[in-house]
Amino acid sequence: MNFFTFFSAVFMLQRKSTQLILVMKLTTVLLIASLLQVSASVYSQKITLKKKDASIDLILKSIERQSEYVFLYDKLEVIKSGKVSIDVKDARIEDIMEICLKDQPLTYKIFNKTVILKRKEEHTQTLFPGNMFEIIKGKVMDESGRPVPGASIKVKGSSASAITDASGFFTINAKSDDILVISYVGSKTQEILVGENKQLHIVLKDDVKSLDDFVVVGYGKQKRINLSGAVDAISSKEIENRPIPSIGAGLQGLIPNLNIANGSGRASDSTSLNIRGVTSLGGQSGDKTKDKLYSSPYILVDNVPYTAGELSLLNPNDIESVTVLKDAASAAIYGARASFGVILITTKTPKSGKLSVSANAFYAYKTLGKLPQTITDPYLSYTTKHEAAFPYYPQLFNDEAIRNYAKQRSENPSLPTTYVNPSNANQWIYVASTDWFKEAFNTISPSYNANFNLSKKSEDVGYLLSAEYMKNDGVIKNANETYDRYNLRGKIDVKLLKWLNFGNNTAFTTSLYNAPTSSMDNFSYFWEINRQNSLDAVYNPDGTFTAAGANTIGRVQKGGRTLQKYNNFLTTFNATADVIKDVLEIKGDITFRRNTGILNGGDFRVPYNSGPNTATQYQGPGTSYIRADNSETRNNITNLYADYHQTFNKHYVQALAGYNQEYRYDQVSWVSKAGLISSSLPSLNLATGAVTTGETIKDWAVRGWFYRLNYIYADKYIVEFNGRYDGTSKFPRRDRWGFFPSASAAWVVSNENFMKSVKDGIRLDLLKFRGSYGSLGNQDVDAYYYIANMKSSQIGQILNGGRPQAVYPPDPVSPSLTWEKVSTANFGVDMSWFNNKLDINFDKYTRYTDGMLTKGKTLPGVFGVDEPRLNAADLKTKGWELRVGWKDAINIAKSPFSYGIGINVADSRSFITRFDNPNKNLTDYYVGQEIGEIWGLETEGFFQSEAELTSHANQQFFVSDDAGGTFGVGDLKWKDQNGDGFINRGKYTADDHGDLIRIGNSSPRYTFGVDLNLAWKGFDVRSFFMGIGKQDFYPRNNNVYFWSVFAQPWTNPTVQTMDKWSPENPNAYFPRLKSYIAEDVSELGYPQTRYLQNFAYMRLKNLTIGYTLPQAILRKLQVNRLRVYFSGENIFDKSGVKFNLDPEALSGNVYPFQKTFSFGLNVTL
Repeated sequence: MNFFTFFSAVFMLQRKSTQLILVMKLTTVLLIASLLQVSASVYSQKITLKKKDASIDLILKSIERQSEYVFLYDKLEVIKSGKVSIDVKDARIEDIMEICLKDQPLTYKIFNKTVILKRKEEHTQTLFPGNMFEIIKGKVMDESGRPVPGASIKVKGSSASAITDASGFFTINAKSDDILVISYVGSKTQEILVGENKQLHIVLKDDVKSLDDFVVVGYGKQKRINLSGAVDAISSKEIENRPIPSIGAGLQGLIPNLNIANGSGRASDSTSLNIRGVTSLGGQSGDKTKDKLYSSPYILVDNVPYTAGELSLLNPNDIESVTVLKDAASAAIYGARASFGVILITTKTPKSGKLSVSANAFYAYKTLGKLPQTITDPYLSYTTKHEAAFPYYPQLFNDEAIRNYAKQRSENPSLPTTYVNPSNANQWIYVASTDWFKEAFNTISPSYNANFNLSKKSEDVGYLLSAEYMKNDGVIKNANETYDRYNLRGKIDVKLLKWLNFGNNTAFTTSLYNAPTSSMDNFSYFWEINRQNSLDAVYNPDGTFTAAGANTIGRVQKGGRTLQKYNNFLTTFNATADVIKDVLEIKGDITFRRNTGILNGGDFRVPYNSGPNTATQYQGPGTSYIRADNSETRNNITNLYADYHQTFNKHYVQALAGYNQEYRYDQVSWVSKAGLISSSLPSLNLATGAVTTGETIKDWAVRGWFYRLNYIYADKYIVEFNGRYDGTSKFPRRDRWGFFPSASAAWVVSNENFMKSVKDGIRLDLLKFRGSYGSLGNQDVDAYYYIANMKSSQIGQILNGGRPQAVYPPDPVSPSLTWEKVSTANFGVDMSWFNNKLDINFDKYTRYTDGMLTKGKTLPGVFGVDEPRLNAADLKTKGWELRVGWKDAINIAKSPFSYGIGINVADSRSFITRFDNPNKNLTDYYVGQEIGEIWGLETEGFFQSEAELTSHANQQFFVSDDAGGTFGVGDLKWKDQNGDGFINRGKYTADDHGDLIRIGNSSPRYTFGVDLNLAWKGFDVRSFFMGIGKQDFYPRNNNVYFWSVFAQPWTNPTVQTMDKWSPENPNAYFPRLKSYIAEDVSELGYPQTRYLQNFAYMRLKNLTIGYTLPQAILRKLQVNRLRVYFSGENIFDKSGVKFNLDPEALSGNVYPFQKTFSFGLNVTL
């Protein structure tokens, strides 16, 4: 076979490396063989052969051509053997080998379909007992306790050798004073003195430098030790066997300063990603006045750009590795789209020489996470509501008869929840004890996932096929809510010529989300559930909905459904030409992509009754309507580049240069029609009302030339230059092009001659310093930002019996819009100790975003439109990242116990350095402002007496008019910071802010992740913690999740509101109970120190416990690997936030987050 002929040539050139390369060959084949364990009794091929005076090498090639047997051997040893004559028909391989090797200095061993030839061992024994050869047996395992087949066992200084079998066992002849050398690809070579041991248990430790040798970077790979920029990478092992809906959810907390936020707990929602904190005040947004502080990085999957939403559809099991390019130097090769970092994701490729089949499946069930503790006791609820409304709204919840009945129901819950009003026979009175969370959400929701992977690789062809099906049932009760996702990916790579490879990577994804229409809008449904009155019932005595029931449960049951379906298809054709083998390559790829989406749904009115004989009323929209949306994205990407790399003595040089072009077209159209005749037949043709239509079409293109130059001297001094000349259609023609260069350098101090003695003394393996600087542009703006757009819509007034269409004047645009310029300086250090058991990486950076697109000078109101956006602001972000890892293995009960711990911590802070706000008004950004700062009042406590109230400074500025407009005993008391006798905001500027002070900051700091893992005797355990070390949160006005009846009296009282001020409880958490003081920006609704929440938290993000069956059982099952596991996601958290609230869902108007517990199975045949 050509594959082995190639290795044979290597043997001829490098005789000294013969044994090592043979071990590599053996390792590869034995690993492949272990994937498809087939009983020897089952496989038996008959071979016919007739040769005269032929070389053994020729005979072996003849056997390979007519059978599936593969031979591994040292060609030099075979050439030394004599000629052979053979004439057999339908013979067994064993018979042929016995004939060929008779009287030859060779022996053989058969592993399934692989035949290994080696020189016969020569044993020389003496009469001295201490030098007698003995049979030494042993077993070789990895750090997880799995056997290592194909490991090489050699007697040092001798030709004696052995190879471990499929179960990791070996037998070798050695003397007591011999040293055994054990080696295996990807593991550290070990030397062991035989001594008196006749049965050896050997644990091979991973060679970290070997396993992590190469890291994916822009348009290629680099040795990790040669990196000079800020680059982080993880492998698929970090996210395997977790019940995650998307790759974004799996990456959360794994990489320092890769910030990932989940918008909600809905399975179909995507995560938002950010690298290194605040990026720009501009960012892409349809609203030109809206700031987007955390821009998404540039995401590529197999060199194809993805949005965060598209990434959420990717099959996590397809992922091979994830690389994050954080600084401008490493990201510059991607130009204007990489200004805030790059995420490079590569999918799996075929690696096995034989057919490999694997399957993974899990069943998971989800339970709701943290929710407020609501009060459902009818009497306590009714009296609490009355107390909150009184004295300013004394008529609310002040009916003596209802109060008495509520008390009776409190004592006897079996009493009816509803009765007819004695004063009005057509009105029902509700005195229920409804737990709206239980009514609205399922206790347990299941999900399923199944993955299948098939791959094979030979010398000329490699292919892979993967498939995924995921089904996720939502938490919404009373109606079906399902999310289904199908993924299919196929790869093929063909060697057309010795110097030319051609490949294709095709992927198809379909996702379907089917849910009640009312639940699609987080605010309208989940906020309503949070604020429902527990006194209200869901159903009337006659089975009809109540008003509250129709507005919540009724709308998910009968208010219409929406189906979202997305089909994503892409195919990439690629080619690689080895112009000069191992020196110059030319690579190219072209991608065609088409995504389509449909949304069909209706929103229907839901009937309810307020009394026994009243007319039916309706909740929901003013009139039922039906809607149909269609979207399409077409995306074409082309890459062509050449890569030259060569080593000259101690000099390594690499030069890469290429061309990239991308075109993207997006179209969204929609039509809706009101007056639906029947909700059971939701069709546009069955609606009688007005038709509303609309369409958005955008297209844009980018084109660029890029380069990378590397120079390394003596593996000590590293210099790298990256750059790109980029053009984009998103800016005016004269400002479309920009050149974005970068430079980086590294010094591997540990490779210096003067460090040799120092390294041994402190057991240092690596000490490297890195530094980089680069400048990039930012094209993350709307496609037609520089064009004045006129918008049309129906006006609110009715003219001539209808609402006519109006066209509105466009907002002005600046004639000089251009790139935001993003420059980053980075310094880093990498260290390793104790044979790479301890690794430490540290980076410190400063990023400048200049010329940010923000609103310009404030114009008079008579101007009539918004101010034009200008490149008018600058931002400075600084931060650091630390990553520490320890990995080791020890023997416990003669079995390897491996363990590891990884810790990452990161921080970032951002400051405004230029903004057109000379007065420093706090309503806008100003120079010197730290992003996220919270201005508020310092709370001194509560007024405990009238005398204290009278003597205190006047604080009427912050009083709630809806709550009476005055302060009383038990109300909040704030500190008079400037001593002028008035509590106010001054001119509300940074220089004159009255009694306001900076009380906190809402930006996250000290984000961290902690990864703990261990393995022993087939068992493996992994726990992963993540969180935020410092962040402040103030529950703004109308946050009923936190404020409950302090915001509105008809909302649901919660347990925390019972800790309210009273003469008997003067040191309560809340002031005296009164509603509407948290509904606007007054009293509780205004930020202040007492209710500022400590958002810092630590969450047990994942706990996985697995067990891999031993080889003895697997051989009987004829499988290579079988592992069962339990995994939990979002299991536990410890937070500074009060009242059992989820730190990631404090607003109360999002889809609830869940805990997930799964049971899974991994099988490799």
